[in-house]
Amino acid sequence: MGTWPLWIAFNAGVALLLLLDLAVFHRRARAIALRRAAIESAAWIALSLGFGAWIFISHGRGPGLEFFTGYVVEKSLSLDNVFVFLLIFQYFRVDPRYQHRLLFFGVLGALFVRGAMVAAGAALIARFDWVLYLLGAFLIYEGFQLFGADHAVHPEKNPLVRWAQKHLPMSQIEPTQSLFVRENGRLLFTQFFLVVIVLETTDMLLAVDSVAAVFGVTRDPFIVYTSNVCAILGLRALYFLLAGILPYFQFLDEGLAITVMFIGAKMLADPWLHISTGLSLAIVGGIIALSILVSVLRAKPKESDMETPKRTGRLRVFTITPEYIGHLADTDLNERQQVAMDLFAAGVSRIAALLKDFEKDEEMRTLLVRENFASRDPEKLPQSRRTVGIAVLPGTFEKIRAANGTPALADAPADQDVMEFELDFATNGVRWVHLDILTTRAPGGNGAIARFLEKFGEGIQQIEIDVTDVDRATEILRTRFKIEPIYPATRAGANGTRVNFFLVTARNNQKVLVEFVEQPR
Repeated sequence: MGTWPLWIAFNAGVALLLLLDLAVFHRRARAIALRRAAIESAAWIALSLGFGAWIFISHGRGPGLEFFTGYVVEKSLSLDNVFVFLLIFQYFRVDPRYQHRLLFFGVLGALFVRGAMVAAGAALIARFDWVLYLLGAFLIYEGFQLFGADHAVHPEKNPLVRWAQKHLPMSQIEPTQSLFVRENGRLLFTQFFLVVIVLETTDMLLAVDSVAAVFGVTRDPFIVYTSNVCAILGLRALYFLLAGILPYFQFLDEGLAITVMFIGAKMLADPWLHISTGLSLAIVGGIIALSILVSVLRAKPKESDMETPKRTGRLRVFTITPEYIGHLADTDLNERQQVAMDLFAAGVSRIAALLKDFEKDEEMRTLLVRENFASRDPEKLPQSRRTVGIAVLPGTFEKIRAANGTPALADAPADQDVMEFELDFATNGVRWVHLDILTTRAPGGNGAIARFLEKFGEGIQQIEIDVTDVDRATEILRTRFKIEPIYPATRAGANGTRVNFFLVTARNNQKVLVEFVEQPR
């Protein structure tokens, strides 16, 4: 159905919308609030549905249903893009104010990539019918790959990023929203240029199955292209709307996998079994809706499972990200203190059940070092002393240390891959929030902190519990709690302490590293 006037008019409309979005609605760099993201996402969806309705009215039921089916498929697959983009921004520690601008560059590149892929795919299918069967088989394979997919991103392994870092003049100043800066008369590339490279190359990989999937719905290049573009245009608003909750959609990958496999099977079986576009739309929509519904029902948290410490009578909801941890270097003391309280509460909540069991064991209870302030309940012992260990990159480590008065570094054993310092924060004059800020001496090495940062990124690395006798506490944990120590014997810790480590199964079957630290009573 795509005539040259239609192609020109559609792309001109897209260019106008992007220009308005960048020059008018998002002229200034700022973080996108949830309400604004919801309004913008609804507006992009409404524009897409309106365009689909125009196709339905002007070109008939068949093309109209093909567009809507293609749009639903693309919109569903774009949810995977959102999760990957979130990981990329966390990896590069991109300020939320600049994320929309970076996504704009990413969308701009994606439009050209999708256009090229649609043109190539249409030309191949027009010349070789058997290409459809290859695409069908490819989609079934991709569907299997999506089951339990690992979304970890490794920009440091991206060959284009490595080439750029090696051959392009890079700026070392704090990142802005620009891809280039001029320093001393030289034009230099910024870190954000690397982020755009990662966004574009990642989208290129994700676009292969997206474009192939829509060719399973329709052979019309105009519908394939426009359904792709309409889904992509709303991707930025969708990111800010869903980035915080998307990790809880634990069965979304399975829903996308079944959807992609269904379309692949439909392509392979089409000569013998034709499935109408209307039925395809119902099946695809039903699969995605069911996967999200099951995720929501299964992810309904218990109050004890929430990493949301109470604050002024309300639940403070937050997500532990590198950016959030970075607020420990904020210039505002109140902000640093609040973030410290959140991280401390989130860490301790992971072993809340174990701490309760310790208090129930008479001997273990006597081995726990207590805080030096009285309990609110005079019949109860003061709270046991815990410290939450936060692993950060060396650059973040120095920023947090400088912002908090440059605390003394702990005297860690020379054979251990760790640099650390302690942060204590007070509430109502009482110091009870204890953080241990950790980093690696050898980034990319084989030490414990380096391996943690490589695998998980910045985050809560361990929970320390102070005890008066680490050997006896280890024996109790091994015999009564059936938890074996990582090391057969107590080893040297920071500042001359004696320590041992345990991997504890916490809530949601997560593994948590617990360290017993021997302190005087």
